Amino acid sequence: MALLGAARGALLVLIAGALSTSASAEPVVIVHPSCPISRLAPDDARRLLLGEELSWRNGDATQLVELRSEDAGVSAAYLAIAHKTPSQIRAEWNRLVFAGRANPPLRFGTADEVRAAVARMPGAFAVIDSTSADTTVKIVYRTSGKG
Repeated sequence: MALLGAARGALLVLIAGALSTSASAEPVVIVHPSCPISRLAPDDARRLLLGEELSWRNGDATQLVELRSEDAGVSAAYLAIAHKTPSQIRAEWNRLVFAGRANPPLRFGTADEVRAAVARMPGAFAVIDSTSADTTVKIVYRTSGKG
């Protein structure tokens, strides 16, 4: 009976750990490690996502990298950051591309591919879930407003 109680306790610890990990996941803005920005203010994140800022302080052109398909977390982040849906963000970028002011966003199938593309390209940025970020990229904005 004591063995069963210990197993139940271990299972509860595992479930609690899994819940706390998923609860700490949040959409974040990531950039290439060479980006001169260490943190974005909310308005700066909005301007970046809407294509109102097309270069970094060091002169590198910004490059939006995003998921090819709709992702609920990214959609929520776009709304939280720019107060626009993903289709509205894409319309803004299409306008910029058509006007010759920006390159089209690069789109990939998975968050890992998005992260890898940002890690390879100076000037690149993306919105991904924080659980997909690693040391190959730099987090400059958290939608939670924490650190």
